[in-house]
Amino acid sequence: MRQIDLVEFTDPACPFAYSAEPIKWRLLWRYGDGLTWTIRVVGLARDAGAQRAKGFDDERNAAVLRHFDAYGMPLTTVDRRPPAGTWDACRTIVAAREFATGSEPAVLRALRVLGLAEGRAIDDPEVLDEAARRAGLEPAEVREWAADDATARAFQADLAAARDPGPAALALDHKLADAEPDVLAELPPALHVGSAGRRYTCPSYVLRNGNRSAEVPGFQPWAAVEAAVANLVPALAPRPWAGDVAEVLTWAAGEPLATVEVAALLDRQDERDAVRDELRQAGAREQAVGTDAFWTAG
Repeated sequence: MRQIDLVEFTDPACPFAYSAEPIKWRLLWRYGDGLTWTIRVVGLARDAGAQRAKGFDDERNAAVLRHFDAYGMPLTTVDRRPPAGTWDACRTIVAAREFATGSEPAVLRALRVLGLAEGRAIDDPEVLDEAARRAGLEPAEVREWAADDATARAFQADLAAARDPGPAALALDHKLADAEPDVLAELPPALHVGSAGRRYTCPSYVLRNGNRSAEVPGFQPWAAVEAAVANLVPALAPRPWAGDVAEVLTWAAGEPLATVEVAALLDRQDERDAVRDELRQAGAREQAVGTDAFWTAG
């Protein structure tokens, strides 16, 4: 029974959001049957020029990822990574949500892996096509959807919603960012944008149960998300953690999971090396990427 509507504000290029993927899987494992999950995009950078204006040249754009290695997700190890805009990728995610509802999580995941694990430019049309293919979609169709007026309207609505954080998020202002004036200037007047001039950072969760809500803005530990769920629906019983790696990979149903994601579903996130050994002993298929690997059942 679905009891919580969860909205995730995110962006495919954000290394914080990518590093929070284990939390997403923990939520789905523990409460999946009780959640309705909606992905909304933030649109961190219109194009590569916007990223360069923030100081992300090729070297810094590659170096910044090294700070995220501690969180365990596979990361590209290149020395130079040209900045990429995210709006085209965000529109691709929105297009999938609007025209092939249910496929957007796979498109988002593919873009994250392509950009942050494989070091490819997610504003490259060929990379966008590859993300569609990995999500089981026909690239030509996705391009048509992305160019549709319905997608444009939905994308603008996402941009506006991401720049209208709720009161609980505003109370944690250090977890928010400035709403970009150039983005606000081109949004239709009919779209409501918060007056505080702030926006959600990635990932931010807004959870609702009836007329009650909770917000977990920005990159937060699992305990913060778990507490928000418990406060909203105390009776929503969590599923016990997985007993072994085989149970995790069977549940994932072919979706490649990073070592740290498997460890998170075992509630052993500090034992990545041991979990990696167990995956190999279990005969799991290992796809080495960047600093680590993704795994599927053998």
